[in-house]
Amino acid sequence: MITPPLGRVLTSASQGCGFSPDDTDATTCFEPATWHICWGANMDASLACATHMDVAQTFAYLDRHEVGPDCDMPGAAWDFDGKRCIVVGIEQAATEHAEQPLPIISGGAS
Repeated sequence: MITPPLGRVLTSASQGCGFSPDDTDATTCFEPATWHICWGANMDASLACATHMDVAQTFAYLDRHEVGPDCDMPGAAWDFDGKRCIVVGIEQAATEHAEQPLPIISGGAS
């Protein structure tokens, strides 16, 4: 089986930390995000840098995970078990493909 080159790993880290104590651009952090935080069952989420994750930990939140490639993709869903975001449908298709048995290749040396 030949696998394609996967290329570089892209993340949502280019997005800025959403910490903004006065809710203005003047006080918003904008440092690269390293954490994705889910605040509650209604799935309100935000991004935080490492410094402001320390602040976020003083509040109650439902879950968090490190920022990954699917965090800001359209249609992404929170994967609580995997501690990441996934794009629903693509993840299932990839899993189903990976679970298929490898083809038996006949011939060759024995």
